[in-house]
Amino acid sequence: MSQTITRFSSSLPFPFSRAVQAGGFLFLSGQVSMSEQAEPLRGDITTQTRNIMAAIERTLQSCGAELSAVVKVTVWLSDMRHFAEFNQAYVTYFPAGFPVRSVVSARLAFDLDVEIEVQALAPVPDAVTATP
Repeated sequence: MSQTITRFSSSLPFPFSRAVQAGGFLFLSGQVSMSEQAEPLRGDITTQTRNIMAAIERTLQSCGAELSAVVKVTVWLSDMRHFAEFNQAYVTYFPAGFPVRSVVSARLAFDLDVEIEVQALAPVPDAVTATP
């Protein structure tokens, strides 16, 4: 039995897919606060988090899914001192319940302060009814 892997290409000038669908899941590439022209969008933690979550939501929608389908989130912060401010922005995106999550600190691309990566349930294709 072969597994289908669907890759959703990125329009950014970097060697990665926006998302990959495999085994009933969507795996999104990590997102930093960036314009569609690949320019870093700076700002405070709240601004960066909102930019990233909007991009994640757009990617999920383009794959037929929603934020409510997210089951796992990995967050990188440039400094754990941003943790409380990040959480204040983050909680607003999951009103029906939170996915599991890991948070670590690291130096991030373009010296930004937040990167977020998610895994979500892939949309179920419409069932096809077979006739005998």
